[in-house]
Amino acid sequence: MKLAVYLLLFALMTSVPVMAQDLGKETRIDSVLASVNGDPVTLLDVLLETSREELRLASLYTGARLYSEIAKLRQSVVEDIILRKLVYSQYEKKPFPIDNQYIESMLDFYAMTIGNGSREGLLKKINEMGTTLGELRRKVKEKIAVDILLMDACDRPVYITPKEVYEEYEKNQKRWTTPASYNLELLQIAKNNSRSGADVTKSCQEIKKQLEKADAKRFEQLVKSTSDAPNASTGGKIGNVDADKLRPEFVVVTKMKTGEICGPVETPEGFYFIRLAGITAEKKIPFEKASSEIRTNLEKEAKARMRKAYAEKIKKEALIRYYF
Repeated sequence: MKLAVYLLLFALMTSVPVMAQDLGKETRIDSVLASVNGDPVTLLDVLLETSREELRLASLYTGARLYSEIAKLRQSVVEDIILRKLVYSQYEKKPFPIDNQYIESMLDFYAMTIGNGSREGLLKKINEMGTTLGELRRKVKEKIAVDILLMDACDRPVYITPKEVYEEYEKNQKRWTTPASYNLELLQIAKNNSRSGADVTKSCQEIKKQLEKADAKRFEQLVKSTSDAPNASTGGKIGNVDADKLRPEFVVVTKMKTGEICGPVETPEGFYFIRLAGITAEKKIPFEKASSEIRTNLEKEAKARMRKAYAEKIKKEALIRYYF
């Protein structure tokens, strides 16, 4: 078994990511990961579709979480490719013309995602991967043909009625309600290395007295002169926080009135004085505004169910082997 297969198997089974650019530098990546009625699914097939998403994942996660997400992504793509190969065999039985402009558009997409934005970069990358432009064109044509057939078989029959849209809206009221939010300003006295001195309890007592009947301007002044928080220079303003995202110690603000100050509120890192600068009330999103998004979501879910059922049906009639 080639080195590239071992690298991908390591990524899939032990959650260690192997980036496409690294594989391309080390070896050919035409290694077989699975076969469908004897037709191979290669590492190149997978990386052509995962490279862009793997880069996105690398910007979101690190460590074990990143490894796990990349492994799941690659496993999912292997299954998608197996389905496409089965569908493409149906296209080969009854082929139809595919305009070259669709193939060129897809190649432009690959140039942007794995070729550093140019056709020259794409050619260099696929050469590193051990394949040719002609082979890539063949794979692109296969993908386009399959997308068309899947749309005909699974997507076109989907129709979401207005009744279904409204029932979904009524069933998920919370989803279509903007929660109440609280505009907070914080003054923090740290438990360790406080600007106010070593006696934190005494500091809190003194600040509490100074905040009695304090207005917004006075609160801001005290924050700038005494707060240990990183945002002290901006007056402790942290903006609006949704009710369901308030940290447990700050839930007290839900019972306060605009302009009120409470504290000291103890947290693991210190004590807070909280000023409630404003309240945005909970607001229900009207059905007229939500209906379009609801319809789109329901259509996606229905198409996914139909494609899954379709895949299960045609896979039963095929010989599929996995090599990982």
